[in-house]
Amino acid sequence: MLERMATDRPFTTAVFDLGGVVLSWEPERAYGQVLLAEQVPAFMTKINFFEWNRRHDGGLQFDLGEQELVERFPDDADAVRAYRTHFVHTLTGMVKGTGAVMAELQQANFRLLGLTNWSAETFPVARDRFGLLQRFEDILVSGEIGLAKPDPAIFELIIHRYGLQPDACVFIDDSPPNVRSAETVGFTGIRFTDAAQLRSRLVELGLLEERRPIGEPIFHLTERQLWQAALEQGTYPWSGRGLSYLTQGYMHCSFSSQLSAVVESSYADLPGEDLVVLELDPDRAELPVVVEALDAGEPYPHLYAELPIDQVTAAHSWPI
Repeated sequence: MLERMATDRPFTTAVFDLGGVVLSWEPERAYGQVLLAEQVPAFMTKINFFEWNRRHDGGLQFDLGEQELVERFPDDADAVRAYRTHFVHTLTGMVKGTGAVMAELQQANFRLLGLTNWSAETFPVARDRFGLLQRFEDILVSGEIGLAKPDPAIFELIIHRYGLQPDACVFIDDSPPNVRSAETVGFTGIRFTDAAQLRSRLVELGLLEERRPIGEPIFHLTERQLWQAALEQGTYPWSGRGLSYLTQGYMHCSFSSQLSAVVESSYADLPGEDLVVLELDPDRAELPVVVEALDAGEPYPHLYAELPIDQVTAAHSWPI
């Protein structure tokens, strides 16, 4: 477990933006379901998509927002409605490594809150899809309250709603105007570029320690047919048996001494020849791995990224 470092400023809380920090968002993909790829940028410019979407983040209902655009562009009605209809396609995954930073902060007993500019109508799609969001104590959604970043009022609201001391909070966002606004109410702002940069800044501020090497290989147990499919398709979407990476928020791994227990608890009904043990070197590959004991159980290594197939150093038959 991580110990909180001494600091001149006793931070207690980390407030995270979601889109571009925790979750990847590509709105073009929704329009790509009804338009040719080369038509999408021009259409988004035509409707002034980001301003239109900002209004929904602030509480405008999609029925009204879509009606306004359809009245202006009646020949584009299907394309106008595509964003909401195909919204699930805009959520392309989790930002690599951010979940590991969240897990480390949680281990060090910091409060985790989310503050997102997001429509109240589409946010449930993300909440249902991404298990990582359950790590947050709560998430304040702009569309549910009629306020949006960078309005300082939304920061004042989160301060009062959750009893925060602004000078004890860090605020993490990929938008410079949002970061600057948070700083006006007393938060310490961090402009997010990637998880490694975020973690380095948190170390500088004293919230986290330098990451210590894992010091030994880690292993992921899976079914041979799933591993073969991953090799053919170039992606491995699983966390554990019957559990997806997206719904869990991380990929289950084990140390060598834990493998037998994992087989017994999760794969006892399968013959050994149906199993494969994937080996990873987390230190050599600089993988975002956190050793943590969830639900008061035994500490296991968790990989907060999709399995990097090209970083698998060996695929062993079971038993090893």
